[in-house]
Amino acid sequence: MSASVSFLKVSNAGQIPGDFALMNSFFALLDRSQNILKNIGAACLMAMALLTGADIIGRLNGSPIFGSEELVTILATLALAFSLPYAHAQRSHIGVEILIRLFPRRIRRRIKLATNIASLALFSVVTWRMALYAGTIKESGELSMNLALPEYYVIYVLSFCFFIFTLFILKDVLTFFNKAEK
Repeated sequence: MSASVSFLKVSNAGQIPGDFALMNSFFALLDRSQNILKNIGAACLMAMALLTGADIIGRLNGSPIFGSEELVTILATLALAFSLPYAHAQRSHIGVEILIRLFPRRIRRRIKLATNIASLALFSVVTWRMALYAGTIKESGELSMNLALPEYYVIYVLSFCFFIFTLFILKDVLTFFNKAEK
């Protein structure tokens, strides 16, 4: 293998075997991005807890943090959004498998493919519409109630996180079809 192509070699569990080096590099980049997003989500969760604690201590001393409810709400939204790709990658979302387990493997795989394709379509539309909605909020100049923060930033971040989540679903679909060829 030449030196110019060797950087495309990826050793991830989600790797597609065969001559799909560019796709495997994309999958590795996707895995790294979800790890970064997970850490940002954890930081939002930590900031939310610290802010809530500081607000409680401030309230006990008669000086609560102005706008803390608003900031905690924004941080909770961001924590959820940033953790969504990681939760999907780890398969830690809720799945209804009681009935599905009874089917033969072939039928289960088809159900999984149909679910992934439907999810891909749904979250593609959600991502697109959320980005459009953020633009509409930006044009209207809508601000948060207490701190007058521009809300469209949070919606753009949500849209970006849903985009990464949608790419993970696309990865699942592509991996399914590649395994089906074998």
